[in-house]
Amino acid sequence: MRAAYPHLEREELLSESRRTELALLGLHAVDPVRREHVSILRAARLPDGSRAFRVEEVRHMRDVRSWLRRLHLLQVLVAGALGALAWRARLVLACALRAGAVATGFVAVAALTAMAFDFDVVLLAFHKLLFAGDSWHFADEDTLIRVYPEQFWNWTGIAIGLLVAVQAAVAFAAGEAIARRSRNARA
Repeated sequence: MRAAYPHLEREELLSESRRTELALLGLHAVDPVRREHVSILRAARLPDGSRAFRVEEVRHMRDVRSWLRRLHLLQVLVAGALGALAWRARLVLACALRAGAVATGFVAVAALTAMAFDFDVVLLAFHKLLFAGDSWHFADEDTLIRVYPEQFWNWTGIAIGLLVAVQAAVAFAAGEAIARRSRNARA
């Protein structure tokens, strides 16, 4: 381990507060709406002065930021489409919200069920789907693994699944309310 990572003699080299700082720096680096970019990771240093993130880790975070930017754009486009439907055709909007909510609910339940049975398989499939090759494989000594350990991803996956399920329920309820108002307005 020392040959590949001479700066790591003991895990204790990174205090909890330093891990938190590096984790927040990583989140800022991948946030697609921030002016900061993954280049801020290159400047991060470990207590001994060596780089905190290897080139492969920075590259992976750049890929993550790219995916998040795409998802953000998709979110804006969907919100715009829903706004246009709300302006033009309330019943179509109601149907779109309900159908989208049902589909999203099924995906959330399937994902949560799969995570409950074998989180590692879900995480592996997710990464194989989104990232080329093994660009997301990191050693336990890598900073990304040390600041975002497996337990973090377990809880994050569960939280995302639950938030998606709640979002689906809200969208379904909104679709129902819009449909009810449209029917009442016509009556």
